[in-house]
Parts: sequence; C-alpha cells; structure tokens
Amino acid sequence: MNHIVIDLEFNQSSNAKKGKPNASAAECPFEIIQIGAVKLNEKLEKIGEFSFLIKPQIYPKINPIVERITGITDEILKDCPSFQEGYKAFVNFAQGQDSIIYTWGTDDIKSLYRNIKYFKCDINALTKKYINIQPVAAKLLHSTSGGTIGLKNAAELFDINLDLKFHDALNDAYYTSLILQKIYTELPEPSVFRESDIAPKKKTHVKIDTHGLIEYFEQSLERKLTGEETAIILTAYKLGRKHKYEN
Repeated sequence: MNHIVIDLEFNQSSNAKKGKPNASAAECPFEIIQIGAVKLNEKLEKIGEFSFLIKPQIYPKINPIVERITGITDEILKDCPSFQEGYKAFVNFAQGQDSIIYTWGTDDIKSLYRNIKYFKCDINALTKKYINIQPVAAKLLHSTSGGTIGLKNAAELFDINLDLKFHDALNDAYYTSLILQKIYTELPEPSVFRESDIAPKKKTHVKIDTHGLIEYFEQSLERKLTGEETAIILTAYKLGRKHKYEN
C-alpha cells in the first residue's frame, strides 16, 4: 500500500461576481491547473514525486489573483497537456486501489473529483480512500481556529525547514508529507469518497400541515379558533421556522 499526499492549484473565473454563474462554474468552480503529489511507502519513506501542469479548458485565462499567488501564467500553461492527460498520468503514479490519498483540508479532494467528473474521466481508476490530515495537525498543535490551521503555520510549528516556496502543488504536497510522517499514528481510518459528497445540495420545500396545526390548538383549547387566532398561530409558526427575532 502506498500513501499518496496531494496538493492542487486551481484556476477560476475572473468574472465570478458578475451576473449569474454559467453551468461550468456551477459544476466545476475550481479548475485544476497543477497536480502535485508525493508518494510514501508503508514505512512512510518517500519513494516518488509527481508534478503536472495542465492547460485550463473551462477558464482559459488565468485569474490575476491565481497568477499572483502561484506564479502560474497563461504563457506557462499555453502548451501544457489537458486535464485528461494529467489525470491518466496521476493514476499511473498513484498505482491502484490500495493507495490512500492524503490532503490538507477537504477542498482538494472535492475539487479533484469534480474535475474528474466534469472532464468525464474514469472515476473508478483512482482510489477513493482519503484522509484529511489538517484537523489532526490542528488538534495536536492546539490550534484555536476550529480544527483548521494553515499549512505554512503548521510546518513552522513542527520545526520543518521551509526552504521551498509555498503555493506550488509539489512543494505543498512535500510539506504535507513531512507533517504526515510526524502525526501518522494519530490519524483516523480513511474516509471513502462518494459522488454524493460533491452533488449539489437540493433545496427542499417543506409543506406546512396547517389543518393539523390548527386542529392541535383547537384540541388543546377544547374550542374552535377564531380567524384572527388562526392567522396569529400560522404567522408565529412561520417566523419560528425561520428563526426570526432570535438573539
């Protein structure tokens, strides 16, 4: 069994706040432009690394914020392969269903599978077992930010040499792998990714049984309610469901 530590860099629309999002933005808001990974064996020894730059297809122009953070430009990516090619290479690197993927936070694993689904790649070619090591590290480092801590901050607190720049997918995967080596015995069992984890949440309409509600009050009071009383009860019930006027 191999341990595959991954990190991803993304591009996104430069016009996300202008007008309604298009179908692609809703289905795949973060398009992968770099996959970085470090492979560890069962003894947690580094046995390989992977870095793959990808030419974006959904959002062809690099978002200026992404460019500033990552240093990845349109020029750098103009002749790079597609996501489909990058995914195929990554599957070969990860080597089989027995591997476990490790991430820093949950964004990468969700975005990875969103990209796999969007580009119609074989989702079953890659292991679905993964562990988010960020909350474990945050707990061990006594972070007060609700189970989260930045990768750079965590690496510093674990006394890791920070000689590589951050926001490069391979470098960030490398730092994450060093933290993994330090906290491995504290990790939970792997989670198993399900497609429902990235399915859009459907808004459900709850129909109020007004007849049953009024009947309950009439039985409690042992009399019929007036029209005014009925209106007050229904209004109060609706406001309560919406948590209005809560302090």
